[in-house]
Amino acid sequence: MRKRKRILPLLLAVALTLSGCGAAGQSLAAVDGLNDLGGVQVISREEGSGTRSAFAELVGFDESTDGESTDATVDTALVVTDGAAVIDAVEADPSAVGYVSMGALDALDGAKALAVDGVEATLDNVKKGRYPLSRPFCLAWSGSLSELEQDFLTYVLGKGQAIVGQSYVTVADATTFLSGKPSGTITIHGSTSAAPLLEALATEYMTLNPNATVEVTASDSTTGLNDAMQGKCDFGATSRELKDYEAELLNYETIAEDGIAVIVNGENPLDAVTLEELYGLFTGAVADWNTINTERED
Repeated sequence: MRKRKRILPLLLAVALTLSGCGAAGQSLAAVDGLNDLGGVQVISREEGSGTRSAFAELVGFDESTDGESTDATVDTALVVTDGAAVIDAVEADPSAVGYVSMGALDALDGAKALAVDGVEATLDNVKKGRYPLSRPFCLAWSGSLSELEQDFLTYVLGKGQAIVGQSYVTVADATTFLSGKPSGTITIHGSTSAAPLLEALATEYMTLNPNATVEVTASDSTTGLNDAMQGKCDFGATSRELKDYEAELLNYETIAEDGIAVIVNGENPLDAVTLEELYGLFTGAVADWNTINTERED
């Protein structure tokens, strides 16, 4: 699995004073109308969410306390439990900012995705390694795979990549697949972001192997991985990289690559942000939209 360099929160905090510069060192200009939005309303995913964990790590405000993974999301954030709820909350509030899987961008109506460090939020930019907020979708399991589970995983990493490529970045070429048609039921628990993809994969697999039933239950990445460790499901689905202890206890495969899009209300005149500005917005260091203009003007 590809590892990503973490951006230290301390460095990001210092860099807030330089947040008028994009990735290439080009200054971002103040934005007319941004001052009218007032206070920032952060929309966050729940604790345990793979999207929240990946976003916090990539932006640099994840923390660790007594071995427990936490993050510095501002206390005034509105916390919701899936991407659809993030979109609804952002579209209802001109002052809101949130983050969702790029796979959910087709659902935007009264919201828009921002460029980050000068890079547009597109799957092509994720594929080319340009977009700074990208993460994997993984399937994890404990012990050895059954014949049925191996057949399903072979499908996902082969023919199933054609479905992956419709909304996400593939990790392999789509290939032909001939199922051995083993019988039984596969249970998958975990990420709400990965659930729509897994449901589509399950549907096609069951047409190729009518002897199989694949059940996808959405919760969150941490719950899915814990369930896999405890034998409560066959596969745990995660929309973040596995933590060290999880990787030691579980086997896993990356099945897709996704980007995390930062979204704001359609009335927000902002079109682009820097990682440093995101750090400030989501930790509360930037509590008012006017602060972004102030920093860009300095």
